[in-house]
Amino acid sequence: MLIDFIINFCILFTFAILTYIPFQNRLNIYIPSSKYNPFILGILSGLTGCLLMLTSINISDFVIMDGRMAVIALSGVLGGPFATIISGTIIGLFRLFMYGYSTSSLIAGSSTIIVGLVIGILSLKKTMTFQNVPYFFGYSIVHTSLIIGFLGNWTFETWMAVISFILYSIVSFSIIFIVLNQLSNLFEKIRHIEEMSVTDHLTGLNNNRKFQEYVQNLLEKNKVFSLLILDIDYFKKVNDTYGHPVGDEVLKELALRIKDASNPYGGIVSRNGGEEFSVLLPNTSEENSLESADLIRQAIEKNVFQISSGEKLDITISGGISTFPQDAVTTHELYKLADEALYLAKTSGRNKVVHINQSN
Repeated sequence: MLIDFIINFCILFTFAILTYIPFQNRLNIYIPSSKYNPFILGILSGLTGCLLMLTSINISDFVIMDGRMAVIALSGVLGGPFATIISGTIIGLFRLFMYGYSTSSLIAGSSTIIVGLVIGILSLKKTMTFQNVPYFFGYSIVHTSLIIGFLGNWTFETWMAVISFILYSIVSFSIIFIVLNQLSNLFEKIRHIEEMSVTDHLTGLNNNRKFQEYVQNLLEKNKVFSLLILDIDYFKKVNDTYGHPVGDEVLKELALRIKDASNPYGGIVSRNGGEEFSVLLPNTSEENSLESADLIRQAIEKNVFQISSGEKLDITISGGISTFPQDAVTTHELYKLADEALYLAKTSGRNKVVHINQSN
């Protein structure tokens, strides 16, 4: 019997790991479309439940013990309400005909379907998570225990079957729950580290590394786009007068404003260092880039910056633009040309945007 317990648990454990990692996209494994996940997970969970029943442990003439209730509950966490309903239905129908049609199999199979339906309906109102799944699982255990007791007329043998069922279900579910919960925390930390590696810590924008990736992706598409480099006018004066903490306030607020102003054009905003920002404008020619960039500049100029001391600052920016492929075809050259255009904007009065071709 011990071997049967181990085999049954190993199937349950394998199911949990192999469905959790890809369908939660924790390791960037490609899934064609997430909209099919609930149905795929529901079917996989149902088939796993059937396999668990085929390797179940007989503890009485009418009771088999396996990890199917854990599968139904976990399918709800991973795939949502529909996954729970689908898995419960498949497992229930299989239980109905597993040992041939009988009253006890009809009741047991129908009970499993009901468990899946009830959990699915409840999770429509309260999304299943690792935090609340023990409550849903607890319901399934209570429900199934009552059915086992009813079928066995609550004899001593029935009580032993119920206790065995409860102990095995709780132990197996608890182990799976702890492992998946730890994996969830681990992958969340990995995701956070990955996010930090491509995010500017102060503004939350893309950092220079992510900027390089975006430029490379646009170059590979071989479609026109423009690169806008922005720099705060007289930012050193802000730092010298009010201190670097206020300077940081200005940078954070400026980042939000540039991002909001760039959204209508599909702009990809990054902080490339210090007070220098960049905006990638996909599918934007030279003429359109100047128009878009000047609207971004105006959005900064027209609204004063209120700092923590209560004072209001007039902040302006200057910008330089280069366009692919007419001006350059590499990241380095595009950036160099946009930086040259920025220099022209600075030296010709500031608070303006210049395209590199305007210098010719």
